[in-house]
Amino acid sequence: MNNILLTIKEFENASIASPIVQQTVELARCLSSKVHVLHVVPTTHQTPYNVDAELFRCGIAAELRYEHKCLQQLTEDMRRADVEARALLVKGPIISMILYEAERLAANLIILGRHRHGPLYLALMDNTDQGLIAKCECPVMFIPI
Repeated sequence: MNNILLTIKEFENASIASPIVQQTVELARCLSSKVHVLHVVPTTHQTPYNVDAELFRCGIAAELRYEHKCLQQLTEDMRRADVEARALLVKGPIISMILYEAERLAANLIILGRHRHGPLYLALMDNTDQGLIAKCECPVMFIPI
C-alpha cells in the first residue's frame, strides 16, 4: 500500500491530534505509505443576490487561503511525525474530485471521517460516503470523528 488519500472535510477537527489524522499516521507508518491530504472545495455557482460580488469573492479568497494554510500545517505536522505527506486543495464536485485524485495518485486506500448520524439525517442531507462507495474502485476506510 503505497498511497493513502486522506480526505479532510472540515478544519475544526483536523489537527495532528484528531482521531482521523492519528489513525492515518499510524497506518502510514506501519505500511511505509505516502499520505495525500485532500480537501475539496465545492464549486460556487453565483453570488447571492443581496451580497456585493467583490465582497463575496474576497470572502471566498480569504477562506481558501485559510484552508490552504491549515492543509500545509497539517502535512507539516505529519512530516514531523515521520510520515511522507502532501497537501492537495482542489475545487469541484466532491465525489468526482475525490475519485479523480484517487485515480491520478494511484491511491490504494481512501480515508474519510464520518460523523454519527441517524437515518433521517442521511436521507435529507447530501451523502458523500454513499456516493463514493458506489463509484470507488479502491478500499474506503471510515474513521468516526
